[in-house]
Amino acid sequence: LGEPELLILDEPTVGLDPVLRKDLWQTFHSLAEQGKTLLVSTHVMDEAARCDELVLMREGRLVASGPPRELLDRTQSDDLEQAFLALAEAA
Repeated sequence: LGEPELLILDEPTVGLDPVLRKDLWQTFHSLAEQGKTLLVSTHVMDEAARCDELVLMREGRLVASGPPRELLDRTQSDDLEQAFLALAEAA
């Protein structure tokens, strides 16, 4: 990967088995701990929950942004998929 300050990753875990997916997310967190910035696009909400900040988009428009816990609290949801659906419907 070299030593970039910013990595932009478009659905990097699509098609990976669970072990490789777990390893890749460990690598992402390690890079973040080193001060790197990672932008990860995903439609998988359990992966989104692994991120520090979320930007939820629908049809090219910003629906909401913030830490996962904040979005869960804002929508009184138990999981991010339900939070996303609630926010998308409200937008």
